[in-house]
Amino acid sequence: MNMLVADASPRVRPVPHPWVWAVLYFPLGLAFGFPAVALGYLGSRSGLPVSAIAGVVGMTFLGSGWKFLWAPVGDYTLSRKTWYVIAVSLVAVTLVAMTVIPISPDTVRLLSVLTLASTVAATFIAFATEGLMAHNTTRDTRGRAGGWFQSGNQFGQTAGGGIGLLLIQHAPSTWVAGLALAAIVLACALPLIGLEEPPRALGDASMGDRMRDAARELLSVVRSRAGRIALILAILPIGTGAAMFLFSAIGPEFHASADVVSAVLGLGGGVAIVAGCIAGGRLADRVAKPTAYAISCGLGLVACVVIVFSPRTSAGYAASTLFYTFTLGMVTGSFTGLVLAIIGDTAAATKINLFFALNTLFSLGMLRACGWAHDAWSTNGMLLTEALTGVAALALFVVLARRVGGTELGTSR
Repeated sequence: MNMLVADASPRVRPVPHPWVWAVLYFPLGLAFGFPAVALGYLGSRSGLPVSAIAGVVGMTFLGSGWKFLWAPVGDYTLSRKTWYVIAVSLVAVTLVAMTVIPISPDTVRLLSVLTLASTVAATFIAFATEGLMAHNTTRDTRGRAGGWFQSGNQFGQTAGGGIGLLLIQHAPSTWVAGLALAAIVLACALPLIGLEEPPRALGDASMGDRMRDAARELLSVVRSRAGRIALILAILPIGTGAAMFLFSAIGPEFHASADVVSAVLGLGGGVAIVAGCIAGGRLADRVAKPTAYAISCGLGLVACVVIVFSPRTSAGYAASTLFYTFTLGMVTGSFTGLVLAIIGDTAAATKINLFFALNTLFSLGMLRACGWAHDAWSTNGMLLTEALTGVAALALFVVLARRVGGTELGTSR
């Protein structure tokens, strides 16, 4: 399969090292990971019911699940760097506020509002970083850029949330931990200094003209063969990582202690998924990007089978689930590289978040299917269901990819 897009002209500026995308994207991951890990733990310790904790954490899904609706604001209004500074400042303020306000039934509603505000602000970190990344990379570096980009997000959600909890537990006051977290996320803006700001699209046009331009940009992607192939991959039930959400529940089956489960799903999982993101991104730079995504998804299906046949011991649990988590990182990194290759420079956040939203929504269906399969056929049945569904989806993709038509899609570089 050929590369999706070719550069029309060479770069005149050196391409930044892809680690900058991990740093810039880390605050978004922390904005989502902190409520889930730190507030969840503190709420449980304070005697809040699980339903109340779930309500607070659920605000993160509300903020992220619909971000494609306001992505054009990030594309067509202020500069990317300006949006980043505003957004990261708001995230810093809300993190401090969450650590200052005591957790109790009386403050649940306020904490929910703060969590929603933090995650909505964090979506503008995503929009800014995506636009800067699309402008400051080339075809040959977009896979690696996508891998590092997602590694910052995933590390922020996993290990970042744990770091927040660790600071709260050991700081003299919770607000001190909040200030430390605020300093960390503000420092993540430093790589902006070395990046080239992309031109703002339709700077003097009316809002109506900007929205129509965003719609045209989306249609140009959907009408292209490359975009249609990416859309098919986004909605197929492969690479969803659905089983990972149930890893804590299956720990007792492997006689894994709470400490082992915590380590595997916390720091260990964070390291594994970061390594996978980087590996998937590099793979996307070495082979055709749809092929890299298919290979990564295929390894994820192999990981399902590995867990099925792993010994029911703590070591078996750790090794097999970390391998699964690594492959999920490969899927995430290679898919981001695939999308980056087709979106071009203009309306980058609008276009990239269409693919991410579709991928998330269809992944939720696979999660429900895995839960049903676990109730019906236990853990092995759940894992084999995910594996067999993925094999069927990959076979369907091979058939469909040969029949997909559309226009050629080029970018400015």
